[in-house]
Amino acid sequence: MFALVPILVAPDGIRLHYELEGSGPPLVLHLGAGCDADVWRAAGYVAPLSKRYTCVLFDHRGHGKSDHPTSVAANHIDRYAADLIALVEHLEDPQVAFFGWSNGLSVGLRAAQLRPGLFRALILSGGMARRTTPEQLAAATRERLVIMRAKGWDYLLDDMTAAEIHHPVPGWFLDRVRATDTGPWFAYTEGRPLWDWSPWDALPGVAAPTLILAGELEDPDDVMSEVAAAMPDARRIRIPEREHINAFLASEIVVPEVLDFLAATPAVKAGQELTNE
Repeated sequence: MFALVPILVAPDGIRLHYELEGSGPPLVLHLGAGCDADVWRAAGYVAPLSKRYTCVLFDHRGHGKSDHPTSVAANHIDRYAADLIALVEHLEDPQVAFFGWSNGLSVGLRAAQLRPGLFRALILSGGMARRTTPEQLAAATRERLVIMRAKGWDYLLDDMTAAEIHHPVPGWFLDRVRATDTGPWFAYTEGRPLWDWSPWDALPGVAAPTLILAGELEDPDDVMSEVAAAMPDARRIRIPEREHINAFLASEIVVPEVLDFLAATPAVKAGQELTNE
């Protein structure tokens, strides 16, 4: 049984909002940059998933009803991961699974790396770039921030919507992204070269069964197959004719894959930790 507590206080004092819907083992739903956790409902995930799982709709820092810190330090990847770890510990259930989209993918990987055994399974939706040098990352970030501050969320949305050549992105989704506070996103991006960490660093040590979902158009070189190959127990599925946004919104394709994957993932016994040994 879960207490329907809507607010969790993070280790650094940030107030984090979450909601619980459904019954069964917990499934944490974690977005990336933009929107709020209710978009999981609007995209068609919560209704079917909540029939078998307790959906934990998490407004990570900077989003929805959670606090919106705008400093670089408060938007470091390790802060995001610490928030997620605190949420899982708060749930007090060994069966927690994680479903992260977009930047949520990196947060889930970092949390799983820092705390082996935290999740019984991971679903990671989105793409990853291949490794770059620190110098390349710093230069790209400087250039990116100039355009981001000039265009706001349209810096992302213009290219993503143009790339969805088969299925237009619905206006309601674009409106919800544009309504999101840009300050935390700018800070997260600005601090990226300071992390001294890449999602690729986490892959070999994440032993939990992992399902990787990527749109065919967002990952044309199938980098996510390389991601899956670098993990002990992962497989990837490509979603045809869709870029980043519509790959997420294709819940009619994604949900059956997620349900089959979770049903086939063994339960974790109390006190048991997953390792890759």
